Amino acid sequence: MSEIIIKKAEQCHVPQIAEIERNSIPQPWSEAAFASALEDKKAVTLAAFCGDVLCGFITGVYLLDTADIYSVAVSENYRKTGVGKLLLEEFFSALPEDVNSVGLEVRESNIPAIKLYEKTGFGRVGLRKNFYQEPRENAVLMTKTLR
Repeated sequence: MSEIIIKKAEQCHVPQIAEIERNSIPQPWSEAAFASALEDKKAVTLAAFCGDVLCGFITGVYLLDTADIYSVAVSENYRKTGVGKLLLEEFFSALPEDVNSVGLEVRESNIPAIKLYEKTGFGRVGLRKNFYQEPRENAVLMTKTLR
């Protein structure tokens, strides 16, 4: 496999990011939502490249001393290759120094994602009953302390 390069996502990457999301998540963001996130000064959106292929992304936002990951996804052909872990690590590094915790929600049935989050230091802190629609499912709340 090619070297994995993580860099700040740009508007030209939005169609590929939205496609990865559509193929990974039951209720995906629109291209307009991703384009808007790239304009938000408090947002961090990173793209992973495996060779010339955009193979994954992460997007989230920070406010004061906390950050929230909104979405992270890796193309099916590149899962279990370290792309997701690298995206998370680079996301943590891209946050301002005063951000000391990161939170996220994940479908209760998404065991591979939960395992990845736990490997990168997230712990389970709660459950939101029936948070997701289509299909209806609980959300596991997870938090990681950075500093």
